[in-house]
Amino acid sequence: MAQIPVSASAKLLKLHWKKLLFPLSLFMATIANSFPLFTLPSLGAESVVLRQGFIYATVSVKDLKEFAETGKVPLGLLGYFSLLTPEQKQQALAALNINIKIKYETVDTIVNSKVGTRLLTDIDTIISSEKSQGGTAIKQAILSASKSNQGLSVINFLENYPLPKIEINLPQAFAVLKRLNQGFWQTQRLLLEVLPKLTPADSKPLQVPFDPSQPGLGKVEITRIELQDKQRDRHIPVYIYSSSAATPDKPLILYSHGRGSDYQELRYLMEHLASHGYTVIVPEHPGSNATFVDQNLFLSPTEIIERPQDLIFTLNELEKLNINDPRFKGKFNTNNTLIFGYSFGGATALALAGGEFQIDQLRKNCDQSFISFSLGKATQCLAAELPKDRYRFSDPRIKRAIAFAPTASVLFGETGLNQVQVPTLILTQSSDKVTPALPEQIAIFSQIQTEKLLLGVLGATHLSVRDPGTIGDQSWIPVTPISGGEVIAEASKDVRNYAKGIVLATAAQLTPEAQKYQVFLTPEYYQYISTPAFPVRLITDIPPETQVFIEELLKTQY
Repeated sequence: MAQIPVSASAKLLKLHWKKLLFPLSLFMATIANSFPLFTLPSLGAESVVLRQGFIYATVSVKDLKEFAETGKVPLGLLGYFSLLTPEQKQQALAALNINIKIKYETVDTIVNSKVGTRLLTDIDTIISSEKSQGGTAIKQAILSASKSNQGLSVINFLENYPLPKIEINLPQAFAVLKRLNQGFWQTQRLLLEVLPKLTPADSKPLQVPFDPSQPGLGKVEITRIELQDKQRDRHIPVYIYSSSAATPDKPLILYSHGRGSDYQELRYLMEHLASHGYTVIVPEHPGSNATFVDQNLFLSPTEIIERPQDLIFTLNELEKLNINDPRFKGKFNTNNTLIFGYSFGGATALALAGGEFQIDQLRKNCDQSFISFSLGKATQCLAAELPKDRYRFSDPRIKRAIAFAPTASVLFGETGLNQVQVPTLILTQSSDKVTPALPEQIAIFSQIQTEKLLLGVLGATHLSVRDPGTIGDQSWIPVTPISGGEVIAEASKDVRNYAKGIVLATAAQLTPEAQKYQVFLTPEYYQYISTPAFPVRLITDIPPETQVFIEELLKTQY
């Protein structure tokens, strides 16, 4: 038992609490993922007992605290720690010294939400104690620890646990870990069994007129404006990417960023489009941008429906600026708009394209163990607390849609994407753990009834498509079922080139140059440019036999 590696570090937990899609789900999953050494924090707890049947080991909280403070292994831990590698000991030390500064009010909101209560209950199943009361003890320890000046930490948590001893049921804990992020593992099964059947035969090289991943001739500039939606009390900063190459016959491109991000998320791509004469509008969603998440962490369920309204409001204001502001007169082709979003923003984009949020069905799909969810699905499940059953935000000014790695597995129910009204492109990345390809993009593709394309990039992760300048150092993050293993920066250059080419070609379909760019929207072209590092495939439909296999996979419970 003692040889099981600890796979969570201080940096990992701190980063994800600040940046990833749903902080409590990550916190609980990280606790589960690191349990073999000390994890589930406990109050006034004097010891942590790791039990497997009749075999058990006891770790003193006092010894853990001494180790955390001094870095030296106390006598009481020598036998246990002698079985760990130096690297594992350092991981343990780092995790014990995690210190998260977070407002008590925020913690209280998280743990008392429906989502938080279910997550605590899920984690509580690995505790061998009838007195733990379905996560109540864990919640009490979290709340008590968050009130202290020290902030949330493992030791502080242990010192606030309301029972003197906490027992970890190792077989049950392993069962919990096995269910982490089922969608990701199902995606790997799909690729293993289906990909060979979908790989096209070699064909002769295509004759292409130019490389769409190369920049245009326009000199790019970024302009910031401030919009105030008084009715919803939303202050919306808007960034405008434009260039001297802009022409009135080109569509407006309206972009929705991901959770905890900002206008620079795909900056390289926005500048690429602007250099080719497109005007790109990037509003920051004030209830889920980087500034908000850094300060608050927890998203309100209403943010899911506020985001589409941010975009509609922005389009309305741009129409006014088109007429009344000399700086922008005639520059915004709002009646010919391409909606584009990434991750959480991908779902927002699909809503403006006509997709219906089916919250009544979402509530049923979210009524299960949250441990099995990806962070993307956990974010969608926030919507379960919305008051209405259905929401629509379709806007007739939208003429095409692009969604990169969208979170769409449960938000649109079984038929919500049937109502998408415009040609739609979805990009999916096979090694994405945040928004796993199978449930979030591949499974929902058949719902879309209009002209559609699915671009699949094998080996790409969630952050592979992002601007390298917006991603911090990832090398130290251990690979776990819910995070880590990101392929970024120079290593994912091919992925960004695919993105530049296909988005430019999609935008061009709303211009007189549509035919000139059509070749860049064909399966043959992506077979032609596919690289060994990131094989890429473009499809218009999923074969019936593959669709049957997908549906069977989605029913699988690990």
